[in-house]
Amino acid sequence: MSLNLAFKVKKPLDTIFEYLTDMDKFVSIHPVIDKIEPLSNNNFLVHETLKFGFIPVSFRYQFFLNMNLLEKTVEMNATVMKFTKIKMVFVLKSEGHSTKVTETILFKSIFPIKWIMIKIFKKQHTMLFANMNL
Repeated sequence: MSLNLAFKVKKPLDTIFEYLTDMDKFVSIHPVIDKIEPLSNNNFLVHETLKFGFIPVSFRYQFFLNMNLLEKTVEMNATVMKFTKIKMVFVLKSEGHSTKVTETILFKSIFPIKWIMIKIFKKQHTMLFANMNL
């Protein structure tokens, strides 16, 4: 199952690329990621807290970052809680002084949680790209 999103950010492409590939900058604008620790070459450990109603649920997972400035793409691959694989691909395109970001998120899980994941990611990433505009 996949989710396709598109955002327009009022910043140059290089700035958006940096927000998606510099983990300190990424954490500073992400609505639910508390911390990202480098593990090895392009491998990271993410500390995330989601709220289900008033109940915060914290967890950690690893992800691999693949970036290509020439192709203007960023890819993140993660396995969350050992049973859900998530692949996010961001394609950036300059539009004057702004950047159009097209995002494809692929979910693979043995559990029927994909619809919940789609709702969560749509909300989080709308906030993430809105934060880039600040």
